[in-house]
This record gives sequence, structure tokens and C-alpha cells, in this order.
Amino acid sequence: MVSHYSHRVKTTIALEKDLLDKIDKYNPFPTRKQFLDQACEAYLRELRRRVIDDKLAAACSEAAAEDSAINEEWEAITLESWK
Repeated sequence: MVSHYSHRVKTTIALEKDLLDKIDKYNPFPTRKQFLDQACEAYLRELRRRVIDDKLAAACSEAAAEDSAINEEWEAITLESWK
């Protein structure tokens, strides 16, 4: 996925030499900049997925607790007619 930014900001970062060497070795793009753009986008997608997964897990857990409470309430009512 190629992003097209409407506004670019120049920044300077310091990377460990070993990391830069690995980027240079495996970079499939013509420039480091393209590699870093794509790497950042991919990492941000993963972070967004984690946030969504965490929210979904919390919602499921909350719903399960609510279902359990409702089941306990109805179980007693249902068993009354069997006595």
C-alpha cells in the first residue's frame, strides 16, 4: 500500500548502524526513505489491529460476564418449575 501524503515534514533520526546495515541489505525499494515509509505504515497497521483486538477481547469478556449473570438468574427461575 503506497501512501500519498499531502504534506511532508523533514525530520532527522539516528539509527543504530546494525539496523541501517540490515535495511540496506534487505531494502526492496530504490531509497531508504521508501523503505522507512512502508515499514512505519506496516507497523502502524499492526498497532491499530492490536488496539482493535484488545477492544474486541474486552467487549467479549464483558458480554460473557453479563451472559453468565443472566444465565444464573434464569437458571433458578427455570428450575423452580421442576420442583
